[in-house]
Amino acid sequence: MFNIQSYLNKRLGIIDDALNAFLPRLGEKPALLHKAMRYSVFTGGKRIRPILCLAACEAAGANYRKAIKPACAIELLHTYTLIHDDLPCMDDDDYRRGKPTSHKVFGEAIAVLTGDALQAEAFNLASKTMPPAPYSSTSIVSELASAAGSHGVVGGQIADILANGKKISKKEIEYIHLNKTASLFIAAIKMGAIAGGADKKNLRALSTYAVNIGMAFQITDDILDADEAKGQAMDETSCIGIYNRDEAFEICVSHIGKAKSAIASIHPRFTAPLMCIADKILRRKK
Repeated sequence: MFNIQSYLNKRLGIIDDALNAFLPRLGEKPALLHKAMRYSVFTGGKRIRPILCLAACEAAGANYRKAIKPACAIELLHTYTLIHDDLPCMDDDDYRRGKPTSHKVFGEAIAVLTGDALQAEAFNLASKTMPPAPYSSTSIVSELASAAGSHGVVGGQIADILANGKKISKKEIEYIHLNKTASLFIAAIKMGAIAGGADKKNLRALSTYAVNIGMAFQITDDILDADEAKGQAMDETSCIGIYNRDEAFEICVSHIGKAKSAIASIHPRFTAPLMCIADKILRRKK
């Protein structure tokens, strides 16, 4: 029987070791910036996006190490989005994963520049993986750019900001969740699949898996936030503002089912991690 927790623990260690090697060293000029970059990257994240990147590479039939750089790239990009999301002009959060946020430790200006530097480093890493034919040298970078831009995270964040104080529709919430959250899952999985040389059929299957996993992840986030809030008002962009908890959970179950069905045609030997991660999302905790 596949031991998903052992798999996740091992992959997390591999990702952390790689991130440590790729990031500028402490003390290297500009020392304060590099200290801030490392502070935000190493705050105890579960590394689900880079782990999915490695798992998608394996699902393509390749060794996961072919996707190490894209996996680290998606984690650096994700960290940049968190730093900027926590800023006073955005969500104004003082803590992230139980630790003071970047701007609380280093100041707002350094936090902004830290996010900028991590985003640049993400693209630097993504550009250093040459996928096999028929993919071009720019395929992986293109996926990262799509996830990062106006049709991805930034577009979702803009919609989130504009929703403040308004009652929004199911369609608008789905748009925000797809772009602000699911887009990075889509990029992570497609980058891993491309690095592993996935054929067109498997790339489509993995892409469908990615969309549904990303949406399910955000819905479980909303459910967990609602449980923690204990009846208090939720953010306008929480699906709990439209659905009750049971309805939201059923939608999540539906997404998980679609994700698993999408990759059912790929040999189970290659997809066991992805299948188990899908199931684990339903049981996840903060």
